Amino acid sequence: MMDNIHVNLDTKDILEKVIAEKMVMDNSTGVFIIKDCILVQSFTGKNYTYRAVNYVTGDQKYLFYKRQELIKQDYDCVIDKIKALSFYDMKQASDGSEMIDLIFRDIFPKYGFVVREDQVELSKHIYENMKDLKISLSDIAVGLGKTHAYLIAAIVHGTFARKDRFYKQTPIVITTSSIELQRSIIKEYIPEISKMLIENGIIPSPITCVLRKGKENYVCENRLKDYFQSLDPKRKRSSEYIGLQNLIQSKNIDLADAEDISGYDKRKINVKSSQCMKCSKFKTCAFQQFMKQARKSTYHFQICNHNYYLADILKRKDGRRSLLPDYQTVIIDEAHKLMDAANQMYGTTINEHEINNLMKKISPANVKKKSQNDLKNLSSEVMALNQMLFDVLADQIPNDAFSEDTEKFPTIITSRIRTLLRKMVFNIHEISQKMTYTERQFQIDIKAVLDGLNVFLLETNIYWMENPKAKGQRMLASIPEVISKELGEDLWTDKRSMILTSGTLAVDGDFSYIKHQLGMSVLSDWKINELTKLSPYHFKENCMLYIAKKMPFPNVDDEAYIQMMGEEISSLITASNGHALVLFTSYKPLRLIFQKIKKEHPNRQIIAMNRGRNTAIDEFKESKNAILFATGSMWEGVNIPGDVLSHLIIVKLPFPIPDPISDYEKSLYPDINEYLKSVLIPKMLIKLRQGVGRLIRSETDTGVISILDARAGDTGRYHQDVLHALPECRRAENIEDIQAFLNEKKAKSYFE
Repeated sequence: MMDNIHVNLDTKDILEKVIAEKMVMDNSTGVFIIKDCILVQSFTGKNYTYRAVNYVTGDQKYLFYKRQELIKQDYDCVIDKIKALSFYDMKQASDGSEMIDLIFRDIFPKYGFVVREDQVELSKHIYENMKDLKISLSDIAVGLGKTHAYLIAAIVHGTFARKDRFYKQTPIVITTSSIELQRSIIKEYIPEISKMLIENGIIPSPITCVLRKGKENYVCENRLKDYFQSLDPKRKRSSEYIGLQNLIQSKNIDLADAEDISGYDKRKINVKSSQCMKCSKFKTCAFQQFMKQARKSTYHFQICNHNYYLADILKRKDGRRSLLPDYQTVIIDEAHKLMDAANQMYGTTINEHEINNLMKKISPANVKKKSQNDLKNLSSEVMALNQMLFDVLADQIPNDAFSEDTEKFPTIITSRIRTLLRKMVFNIHEISQKMTYTERQFQIDIKAVLDGLNVFLLETNIYWMENPKAKGQRMLASIPEVISKELGEDLWTDKRSMILTSGTLAVDGDFSYIKHQLGMSVLSDWKINELTKLSPYHFKENCMLYIAKKMPFPNVDDEAYIQMMGEEISSLITASNGHALVLFTSYKPLRLIFQKIKKEHPNRQIIAMNRGRNTAIDEFKESKNAILFATGSMWEGVNIPGDVLSHLIIVKLPFPIPDPISDYEKSLYPDINEYLKSVLIPKMLIKLRQGVGRLIRSETDTGVISILDARAGDTGRYHQDVLHALPECRRAENIEDIQAFLNEKKAKSYFE
């Protein structure tokens, strides 16, 4: 930087542009770029000549010649000459709002982008909240381009913030729920935006970013080398052996980029916290070098997932070293998933298998000394207590509580369980005192287990059990009762701007539910700005809504209900000639109705998405007119554009399945109606909007939404709530209307 002007010495791309556009001679070289001008040098055989070229407008002027090449000490004088030119800095805006207009209205259209007024308004809204250190809640429908909106707002904010004399370089943190979005931001959005803004003189050099992930996602060079040497090439699958060999040679440390390596192998070679500090290669380790670089505040963006971001918050809260460098602005995309991440990060789990495994590692193989014998006896006793604890927990659960859709089983910490926990804590503490130098590598793991066990002796938590029938894999879990309050105190008390955005953050324009969930009651109203933007897609023209009449009340155990639902789905599938996604809220009705439809439509491709089956979505995408029966993850985050998915059939309104967390939440309300209005209905409508969002994914998509829940019908309790939550569509009175609509919208090949 010279006299507060950013000079970019990386002239390669811009030089290629001005040569390609015949602005300068082919043998020219670039000296530096300043704003929208490049200083170009040519050698005549005797002298070096210099000219300034505005690479946006094409204007240029010869400046001077020299017998010797220009040196850096001369740059200030040349910069003054360029700044005095009439064509210098022609495209600079006077403020951030004007610059956002310039980018969206003048620059982006050159590259084929369409100007969307709502997108420009959203970007300005985000920029103003960044500038004023406020909190933005924005509910932005699919297709509006919110990622471009917040990235441009952030870049413009950084550009103008630098002009402040108190400016301090800090990155902007972007946290998302999905890996796909993180990758898109890093590999597509940021490089593309950088290129466009540099070519148009808005920024002098590329935008920089770094992806932050937990240690377990990276390769430990020592563990990789030791593990590879321990393998027998004849007994190891050849593709996996070669994959590990290639990983050693490539020196790549990101496991996400490693090919042909199994999940088992990854667990054998990833970075382990307990082994880092005592490692002889700590100072030269590639992972530690990466972390040292990644922690620098010089990156424009630090990108991570919600769990990593909350882990950083918790480390700062406990006075430990932070994961991220200091920041003043956070963009939380897919913000509707932040509470799920909080339940994980603020929660505690103890795993039967992990405790047993740790005790086995600590237990000495050869007992020669009394201390070794003590250690062996103590670790054996912990393993026995561990099994007793989980047996007692599992015995608490009544048989009628088991169903394939229940994941969290309510648990009471009885006096018997408390006694077992205390004995385990005492013995593990004794183990930590008796460990020799060899076992001290497990000190961090021991502390983690002790901290976890102690949480279950508290009386202010919600407890539950997972996998109660999977002996060895059983898990006890807990979260604080006051998690929203705790989260609110941790997230909102610092003076920084927070940009929360999602396609499903509000219910009919009302943000009350998410504000309550995220503990935002600690904030004054003036601190929060809200914005809702509807989809730019033409739903009224391109989408039809059918709500079935005369359906029975949903009851998966009622054979008549399953029979009628099967008949209705069968007719709907026929009407749309397949091309359908049938969304369920649980596996039992999916399985029962799938069997019926399979028999009735033997010549159709019908795919069921089961637990652990990852190929179903790809099969459906590659099909012509298949039917996909799905639940779980298919309610959100899946993109299937085009005619393959033209009919979305929602079997039941997606009310959450009761669990210990919702049971506690319910106890905080005076009656069930208040709880229904404040929590259950908003939760259901947000999930419903996420499901509906799978259908129309572009301006040209057309299709039908069918809802088969009697409670959404004309006389149903939630009819108006459902209509207000969804985009305004054409209404179908019967299945014949669906056929007529699709005949109007689709080509003949669609029905073949």
